[in-house]
Amino acid sequence: MRRIAVLTLAGTLTLLSTACSPAARGGEGPRNPSAEGPINPAKISDAQFAESTYRVLLSGEEDSQRLDLLAGVVRHQLARAQKRFRTNRGAGLAALTGGLYLLRSGELRQQMLEGAAPALSAGASEVARVGDEGRSLALYTMLRSVLKEGAEKKDVDSHLAALSRWTATAGNGPMQSAGTLQRTAANRSLLETNPETLKQAREATVAWIHRGLEFNASETPIRSNFEREEAIEAYRSVRAGGATLVALYLRHGDAKGALDALENGDLTRIVPPGLTERLERAASDDDPEAWGDLYRLFESSEDMNRPETSIDGALSRAAAWGTAVELFRAEPKSMRGAAPLSAQLVEYGMAEAAPLVLAPALGEKPSIDELSWGMALVLRAIITEDEIGDLPAARRTFANAKPILTVAGEKEYAGRLRPSAGRLYYVMAALETRAGELGRALPHVEAAVKTEPSQAAYSMLAAIQRQRGDTQRALSTLDQLVALAKRAGDRAAESEASLTQYEIYRDKGDAAQAQASLTRALKGALDARQQARGSAEQARAERILAHVLEHFGAAQGARRATDRAYEASRSDARQLTATLLDAARRALVLGDLNAARKAVHEGVEAGLENEDLVYIALWLRLVEIQQGVPSDGTVEEALANVDEDSGWPAKLAAWARGKLGDSELTAAARSRVQKTEAEFYVAMSHRKKNGQVLPKLEEVAGSQAIELVEVAIARDLVARHKGGVDVSLPAGVQVP
Repeated sequence: MRRIAVLTLAGTLTLLSTACSPAARGGEGPRNPSAEGPINPAKISDAQFAESTYRVLLSGEEDSQRLDLLAGVVRHQLARAQKRFRTNRGAGLAALTGGLYLLRSGELRQQMLEGAAPALSAGASEVARVGDEGRSLALYTMLRSVLKEGAEKKDVDSHLAALSRWTATAGNGPMQSAGTLQRTAANRSLLETNPETLKQAREATVAWIHRGLEFNASETPIRSNFEREEAIEAYRSVRAGGATLVALYLRHGDAKGALDALENGDLTRIVPPGLTERLERAASDDDPEAWGDLYRLFESSEDMNRPETSIDGALSRAAAWGTAVELFRAEPKSMRGAAPLSAQLVEYGMAEAAPLVLAPALGEKPSIDELSWGMALVLRAIITEDEIGDLPAARRTFANAKPILTVAGEKEYAGRLRPSAGRLYYVMAALETRAGELGRALPHVEAAVKTEPSQAAYSMLAAIQRQRGDTQRALSTLDQLVALAKRAGDRAAESEASLTQYEIYRDKGDAAQAQASLTRALKGALDARQQARGSAEQARAERILAHVLEHFGAAQGARRATDRAYEASRSDARQLTATLLDAARRALVLGDLNAARKAVHEGVEAGLENEDLVYIALWLRLVEIQQGVPSDGTVEEALANVDEDSGWPAKLAAWARGKLGDSELTAAARSRVQKTEAEFYVAMSHRKKNGQVLPKLEEVAGSQAIELVEVAIARDLVARHKGGVDVSLPAGVQVP
């Protein structure tokens, strides 16, 4: 059960200075009573979401226009949470939390929750799974409010009844019971933002602290675990209770409410003077420095080493959010004011709004450190959005960062930023390429090459140009890659570039240029073997050599190089994965049953990740089908542990085991990449029965999903079917 995280107040705040006069703000309800009237939620599209969120965060005024916009933003975010829950529970919960964190006490309206039942249900199940009764209670209560009478509502009622019974009976003693009630009420108030839940959280927290103050462990010897747990809870209530009460109000950005709660509960004495002083400055002067101190205090509080003096982790994170918003409102055009909120937006599934918060703060001439920080955040944001399966959100984030990238591209920042503008362009191009969106990737990789030429960027550009049919430009780009690799002394990269040039000339039917390119690739691979330092470089060089020898038709030499690559990569999971995939690919192209089975055995023995092992096993199955031999059980062993909930790899595994038919696999494919894979496997499974699969393989070979190994396999198979070009090992070359 998730419980608590350390907040070391005494050591952090005792050294802070004296207080100012408190202000007249505070309370559990909305600051503007008219905000309780009817609302008309704005319709927010994906394209409008970032700007609308920025406007909501910039001002906390509770006029009807802002409340309508806020309602629209919250609705949109809850709809996003629903989509993310389908594929990633953590991302779904983060987005749901972010949507509800946009609301302050008294701002929640029933219209904001319309259509949100799936997200609320998924969120309630997720927090219940980790034992967070307070947030479960909040989400189930909100879910109940939007459900019609029926089975689902009855199920929610049973959950709420169970939570009520648990809360009433939890805890073996008065201190532990008070602690349980406090944590449940506090965590409920984080998400269910109405004045009543905040009031209940305040009252439960004050009661918990006072019970701890009345507890005197020194007069009663501890003789049992029960007495020990009671004493720890009492100690915790006194040491962390004040900060806990403050955090309840800072979740809503209400420093004055926190001060009032301390004073009305007669608890000012248990809070370090530095904390009180910062609350007063934040409340009365809206002091950015005070808000910044409060943000850092709660944002850095998650340390599980001292649970006896800690506040709940969810509560500390909520307080960090609330203080980040107020810090931004106090000083929106400084990095001090904007950086914390921009980071929080990425954390809570609203990444595309982060660049809008950052750009005005960075301005036209930011420092190297500030601009590097901003670029790193944008990089993290686009990668995070892509990893959770929302490439469109990554695109919007990148587009919104254009002003930042423009500044980063100025000459005075060249070579001084980490990450650079070129790096961000390259990463965005890589994300688009991986998704098979070459038209979108091309301008990004061209910008990367122009801004910061690199081997990786040239390689990607050449691959895109090749697949789009612009072979002359691809060959020219590869020449530039070779020149760059030569300057770096990277013979392996030279060899790989020459190997790609060979494939282009092979497909064009230019035998002379193909021979020359493959000969250069061979020389580069042999040199790379000799120059390799360390097992990783050795494994890479051997793989390249094996690939070159494969094209020369030197099967025995390729097999020996593969065996050496196996040995060199055994202690490196990444290298071993690359070696296994390359060996299995070659086995499928050449129809080498023994090599295919060896690759699968090696993968199983090494504990290869299922998402990679699935493909190696599939390629073995295709070799068996092509040769008309029965399975020896290797494929079945490799696929036995694939989780049925692991998405697309599970669909492929089911197809390989005969549990899905061809049409079912094709129907299960969603993305361009998955559709290309399905087309490849269905076509390959019918090679022996039906020789007329060449057109299908040509379609795969021409697919935009160029990062797929299946595309490379299809190219080689098509070339072999057409006869390719005649190449031969150069005279005098000793193949190791």
